[in-house]
Amino acid sequence: MSVVSEPIPRSKFYTCLACQVTFNTAQDQRNHYGTDWHRYNLKRKVVELPPVTYNVFEQKVLAQQAQSKDADEKASFSAECASCKKTYYSENAYANHLRSNKHKVAEIKAVQDGGVLAKKTTLSARKDEENMQEEFKLTEVDCLFCAQKSESFETNLTHMTRAHSFFIPEIEYLVDLQGLIKYLGEKISVKNLCLYCNGRGKGLKSFEAVRQHMMDKGHCKIAYERDEDIMEVSDFYDFTSSYPVEEGSEEWENIDDEWEDIEEDNDDENDDVKILRGDLLNDDDIELILPSGARIGHRSLRRYYKQNLRPEENRDSIIINRLITQYGSNIDYHRRSGGVLLAKGHAKHAQYYIATFQDKRLHDDFDTRVGIKANKLQRHFRAQIL
Repeated sequence: MSVVSEPIPRSKFYTCLACQVTFNTAQDQRNHYGTDWHRYNLKRKVVELPPVTYNVFEQKVLAQQAQSKDADEKASFSAECASCKKTYYSENAYANHLRSNKHKVAEIKAVQDGGVLAKKTTLSARKDEENMQEEFKLTEVDCLFCAQKSESFETNLTHMTRAHSFFIPEIEYLVDLQGLIKYLGEKISVKNLCLYCNGRGKGLKSFEAVRQHMMDKGHCKIAYERDEDIMEVSDFYDFTSSYPVEEGSEEWENIDDEWEDIEEDNDDENDDVKILRGDLLNDDDIELILPSGARIGHRSLRRYYKQNLRPEENRDSIIINRLITQYGSNIDYHRRSGGVLLAKGHAKHAQYYIATFQDKRLHDDFDTRVGIKANKLQRHFRAQIL
């Protein structure tokens, strides 16, 4: 008679052996496996320690967070003692320093000397300012570039022009020459700036260094190339006299009155040009002819005015090479005197030798470069080994 064993009933709960807890569903069990509590108990199980409950684990986490927070605060601690001029990065060290007798003595001494020191600092600062204003300010009779002191303003200008080649750009429009020289003197003596570099170069610490720099570099001139440089000194100029006269103004009417006696027969010849303060403007409003003969073109045509056309070559060698390239060998070239330079068929022969010479020269240049780089300009042959 055989005995039939009854099936062992399965538990309705899902368990975690590491934490010794049960769960009603499989999803709760899977979520538990991803928690820090489960990982902590797994590490304890590896080292054969009993598991901890969830409440004990939470207390350990809070204690660790508080401890790390205190450590961060201590690490970021920084305190400075103004009396002793020291900096402390530890709270305990700073507290011990405040309780020391050395700190107390230094603090009392700083309070006593504070008022006297503040007064001395203020007085010395004022004296330094006055000395700087008196010592480094150039006058109108002082040379901008050397220690020469002239008797008058005109003599000073003559000296700077002859000795240092100093010149003033567009002096015909200058209205305040004395003010310009005074401004340049303050720029050198007070701001310690070179007139030509105008703050764009190396910084200089004294006006003697500025003078030496301008003498060494040849910068005894006013910066007048960039727009910001021109605007800096524009207050000393007046360019209104260079503006064109508008039609309908009194000056235009005076010009018309001067030309009333011209006969009508010459109108066709004079219609091509209008006169504006001595400048000539063509009827097409494209080109302005100045009294000096210079021509100013319209901005729409600046790409053509910018062209830099090379002058034509009249040398025989240049013309011969150009003709050889253009027409080949079937050419005859004659001098102005009538002599034949190249006959038919000779050009091709000459071109062959020219090409051969150029190839030989390129080959020699290459050998020279390779020899220089390899530090050997002579050929060496390896000895045969028997």
